Amino acid sequence: MQAVVNLLGRLSHPNLIKLLGYCCEDNKLLLVYEFMQRGSLDNHLFRSKNLIQKLREARNGKQDFLMLIFGSVVYAGSVATDPLSWDIRLKIAIGAARGLAFLHTSNKQVIYRDFKSSNILLDGV
Repeated sequence: MQAVVNLLGRLSHPNLIKLLGYCCEDNKLLLVYEFMQRGSLDNHLFRSKNLIQKLREARNGKQDFLMLIFGSVVYAGSVATDPLSWDIRLKIAIGAARGLAFLHTSNKQVIYRDFKSSNILLDGV
């Protein structure tokens, strides 16, 4: 585990998020990355479905009304209000492909196996 964290900490590319630190305790690993203002691509693509699912879970879990409001406010604050344009979606896809290409062609040739929209984080640009 330590070797993987050390490798991730040494990788640097404009299309990869920076690993700032980590904590490993009782075989549980916590990675600390730089903050990405716009959250994950998943939140932008599926925001209405995710919000409805969160509200249903809160209601079924019989959480109090305050928690329901708090959960929706936190969630609404972490996503954009407008859908992503096709131009922006294309830029995101190209950036993600460049990041993967860097990993696959680096000296250590990292094979990234968890490539999904929730792991693509967007900065403020």
